[in-house]
Amino acid sequence: MRILILTVFLLILSSLAALAAGQVRYAPLTPELLSSGVKIIDIRTEKEWRETGVVKGALGLTFFREDKSYDADAFLAKLKRYVTPNERIAIICRTGNRSDKVSRYLVQHGFTSVTNVDGGVTRAKEAGVRLVPYPQDNASFTAVR
Repeated sequence: MRILILTVFLLILSSLAALAAGQVRYAPLTPELLSSGVKIIDIRTEKEWRETGVVKGALGLTFFREDKSYDADAFLAKLKRYVTPNERIAIICRTGNRSDKVSRYLVQHGFTSVTNVDGGVTRAKEAGVRLVPYPQDNASFTAVR
């Protein structure tokens, strides 16, 4: 009986520690997610924004360059100009692979409410989420350079 109580206690304690450290949530981009007040961070490249369009009101902040290199510290510094580590953010890329890596990185660096947009822009478009064109003068999309 004592072992069972100790085991349950340790499970609860480890769950609380995981919550305190933050965990990445996974969810597709839906109208409900968009209307929830979460800030959408689009980490794709400008070329990708031009090809597919962007989520209205999103923040465009490229993480990986065209050559797949990146500067994580510079990305983090730019992101912190727009959101605090306690704000609800959703990270989106084309399919969800790059955004998963970035989401995990952000949680490791103190962000507490990070959602990886499962399936990325590709799945969102398939689900009927309307993207808006990416002209440089699109006021609903902030591209950070």
